[in-house]
Amino acid sequence: MVGTAAEWPYFIGGFADYFYLPPGHIVFKVPAGIPDDLVAGANCALAQVWYGLKRADLRPGETVVIQGAGGLGIYAVAVARAWDAGRVIVLDGLADRLELARQFGADHTVNISELPDVAARVRAIEELTDGKGADVVVEVVGSAGVIPEGLRFLGQFGRYLEIGTITYGEAVNLEPARLVVANKSVIGVSLYEPFVLKDVLGFLARHGKSFPFEGIFSTKFELTQIQTAFEKARKREVVRASIVMG
Repeated sequence: MVGTAAEWPYFIGGFADYFYLPPGHIVFKVPAGIPDDLVAGANCALAQVWYGLKRADLRPGETVVIQGAGGLGIYAVAVARAWDAGRVIVLDGLADRLELARQFGADHTVNISELPDVAARVRAIEELTDGKGADVVVEVVGSAGVIPEGLRFLGQFGRYLEIGTITYGEAVNLEPARLVVANKSVIGVSLYEPFVLKDVLGFLARHGKSFPFEGIFSTKFELTQIQTAFEKARKREVVRASIVMG
């Protein structure tokens, strides 16, 4: 949907009481028992990592490295755990986020503020993967600068899942040989097919109480505080800011 809320059909903006759905739009009924704050993250966050890991063909027993432990990163931990990943490793610079990642089932966490050197972080991942590297690396930091590092975390036939960097104009220097020699691939995901949302709602119905999702939605703001919420999210002072409509 393109346009502005000042033009017909008007109701096309976020953070509103009503939203216009065009004819033929697909709608899913939320299963009973899923609270509003939990289902709110299904559309923009959980569905992306679900579809991304599906496209990356994550298989039981494989090793996943997740760059970033914000909302997307924590969701990625939950999905990887539910899909029987063999080893889940999370990198972030904030200790409280890494602790939440462990609560969601991460086997290992790496505090990048304690390992500021890229080569040291690469060695840490090598040690945690017994020298094999990761099968799947998920970028949900939102900064293109971490991509070359993440590619170095991959093992042979590894798949790099790029979700976080959505800003045009960011560029990085890559060594194509790192992809070619070991048969690695890069997969970008933002949008997803409608069936993904159905699968995600089923996931929440089955696993909503299996993971401490309250840790993601513990910080709530009234609609009048929305600018404060955005600012705290930008400064990474909250894992995920929830806007509560009164």
